Amino acid sequence: MDAGRPAFARIALRALAVAVAVASNVIAQVISAMTGDYGPRPAGLGWALIFISVAMVYIVCAVVAWRIVRSPVPGWLMVGAALFWSAGAWYPLVRQWGWVWPWVAGVTDLWAVLVGILVLCYPTGRLTARFDRVVVLAVAVAFAVRLGGILLFSSPAPAECGCATNPYAVLPSDTADFWLGIAWRAVGLALMLTVAARLIARWFTSSLPARRVAFVMPLAILLWCYGTVQDSLSFALDWDGGWLQFIPPVAIALIPPAFVGGVMYARGLRSRVADLVIVARDKVDRELWESSLARTLHDPSLRVFWWDEPLQTYQTSDGSPVPDAGPTDRPGRSTLAIDSDQGPIALIEHDVALAQDDRLLDAVSSALLLSVDNDRLRERLQRTIQELRESRLRIVEEGYLARRRLERDLHDGSQQQLVSLAISLRIATAKAEAHGDEDLAGDLQRASGQLADALRELRELARGIHPTVLTDGDLRSAIEELGMRSHLPVEVDVDIPGRLPEVVEETIYYCVSECLANAAKHARARTCSVVVAAADSTVSVVVKDDGQGGARIEPGGGLEGLRDRVEAVSGRADVRSVEGLGTIVELTIPLGA
Repeated sequence: MDAGRPAFARIALRALAVAVAVASNVIAQVISAMTGDYGPRPAGLGWALIFISVAMVYIVCAVVAWRIVRSPVPGWLMVGAALFWSAGAWYPLVRQWGWVWPWVAGVTDLWAVLVGILVLCYPTGRLTARFDRVVVLAVAVAFAVRLGGILLFSSPAPAECGCATNPYAVLPSDTADFWLGIAWRAVGLALMLTVAARLIARWFTSSLPARRVAFVMPLAILLWCYGTVQDSLSFALDWDGGWLQFIPPVAIALIPPAFVGGVMYARGLRSRVADLVIVARDKVDRELWESSLARTLHDPSLRVFWWDEPLQTYQTSDGSPVPDAGPTDRPGRSTLAIDSDQGPIALIEHDVALAQDDRLLDAVSSALLLSVDNDRLRERLQRTIQELRESRLRIVEEGYLARRRLERDLHDGSQQQLVSLAISLRIATAKAEAHGDEDLAGDLQRASGQLADALRELRELARGIHPTVLTDGDLRSAIEELGMRSHLPVEVDVDIPGRLPEVVEETIYYCVSECLANAAKHARARTCSVVVAAADSTVSVVVKDDGQGGARIEPGGGLEGLRDRVEAVSGRADVRSVEGLGTIVELTIPLGA
């Protein structure tokens, strides 16, 4: 609630200033038309509309400037210029009041002072150069001298001007107003020509960004200079410029739109800077970033120097070292340092004209920081994924080796002991039969049968832990054995020139076993085919059946376990299954695994 009060007060004050400026111009022109008293100003409805239109242009641009310019000064300068623009119309209306008209006459040209300051503070709203501050000081002194001269000396004859006596005059003079007007116009014209010459010179000598961003109103300044010359001739010689009299108000009206248009152009550059993040969305390509930034800011001479952490120095975009461990200073150039909480990132050397727009440089800095941060996060994520893949592969390999050791232990230990026990039982059975002990022989035969069943189950268990056929044979024979053990007719086509990595062969074996079991148990298929082929650095496995289809990878299902097993060796598993058209399982495994 308290935070909203200053904002409300600021808006209310600005609205009041705008209302006063509009009312002052409209009321002055209406009263002038009603009384027919225009004084030295051009008379008529057309001129009244022109004067009001100029004031409205300043007021509208002031409202826009308050929204788009960080500093409120330009908006207040425009409103002030619009307010004092009406002083010339009020002067002939208040001449009968001696205590009022000297002040109104003194501030008649205050709008010109405010417009001059507006031109000099473009586009930031601040007087940054020493030259600008000197010009403003000179204009302020000249205006103060003229205002003081009118108050203390100007006392025209009442019969000539129809005005009351100046009560402030210390040394009354009926020619003071004329000579003060001549001096004011001469000084003002000299200062305006100086400013115009400086702006035009910088316009032609500046780079492209300076022309597009910093100086967009030289035409308006030149027209205003002409208007000042014409006004001076009309004041001194009573010269009637005819239709040329329309040029000064047009030139004066061009200045605030030029100011606002230049600032909006800079804001447009800021929005285009955001596109740089899209340009560098995949990786911060230094040369691409530099060329894109130069094109976006219309500064072909822009250079980006990148910080090299190991060397603790800056480098150019192509990796060349920068002389003297930093960018060289060049006339008309400025540098923007891009830093993060992790240290320096880059230095951007750009045209000094771009330094006048802090928000533009902030946008450039933010875009580069965002791109670099994205790049760092992407590299960190890629490293994490790679480490995860490697650790998962190590786990798979360790599991493979552990199962193989267990299978060997069962084969060479328990299984061999059981085989020896079976031989001993057969020998004992033969001896019992030789001695005619049929009961003992029958018991020994039953024990031998139970032992044979246990030995068969142990072999099946060992085969489930690790397929012995892969150790004794190859992948082709292992898959053919799976086909022969299946309850379905299975067509096997294995085209592999040699042995594959053991982990890959074991993964393929168990995946094919799972697919054949699913085809027989769940899909109710009639036939099935297995195709294994190696190409380049990958091996592909396609298992197809003509079952009922509709298979999907579901949490906890066999297909999910199959996919996890394949992805553990950096492979990919795709399942395509349509109701009534069977199921196709395709595995792609890199041989590098």
